[in-house]
Amino acid sequence: MSEYIKTNKTVLLLIVVVGGIITAGAIFAIVNKSTPEPENVEKSVTAPRAQTIEQSAYIERTERVEQTQSVALENLEEIIKSAGSWGPVFKPWFGKEAPDFTVTDIKGQKHNLKDYLGKNVLVVFWATWCPACNLEIPHLIELRKEIGEDELAIIAISNEESELLKKYAAGKGINYTVATVGSSFLPSPFIDVTSIPTTFFIDKNGQIKLAAVGLVELDDSKAILKAEQ
Repeated sequence: MSEYIKTNKTVLLLIVVVGGIITAGAIFAIVNKSTPEPENVEKSVTAPRAQTIEQSAYIERTERVEQTQSVALENLEEIIKSAGSWGPVFKPWFGKEAPDFTVTDIKGQKHNLKDYLGKNVLVVFWATWCPACNLEIPHLIELRKEIGEDELAIIAISNEESELLKKYAAGKGINYTVATVGSSFLPSPFIDVTSIPTTFFIDKNGQIKLAAVGLVELDDSKAILKAEQ
């Protein structure tokens, strides 16, 4: 009888052990089936992330190009509307050919306006005693640094004596052409300037794109030079 009980206990123990093994195997199979492989997990996370970064970089580059193009193609009327320290003058001359004239700079060199065809030209009327003119000088100096003489000519014209202008230009570190009217004849609209500073923006074809009275800051000057009429 005792041997029978021992036998039954042994059989029962074997059944429990085998059953436990089968159950553990089934649980492992279920867990393993429902859990993705580490390699697949890495692919499913890394690939979209890399794609997102690439798409973001592309969108950013596209936006920069569009912003640059919008500034370059900005209409003059929009620039005029947003002006704060200056305003348009001589509007009937916009789009018309600028009359030729000749002035002499503080180094004794003569400058004919027609000689600058193919370049943008800024003709600035100013004086050493004019506060707004003095505020504009740093903007013109920086403009000269940013845009080379092969693309842009800057001629600042005053009715003051050449020697005074020479000393003043040296003291201010002026890096663009400073000229005096002297005995030169200036045609309209240049002779009609009554307020300073007055700046004429003349395009590469020799046409007056814009005339402005007041302080034209660096960013405005660059926008006007790039703008379409």
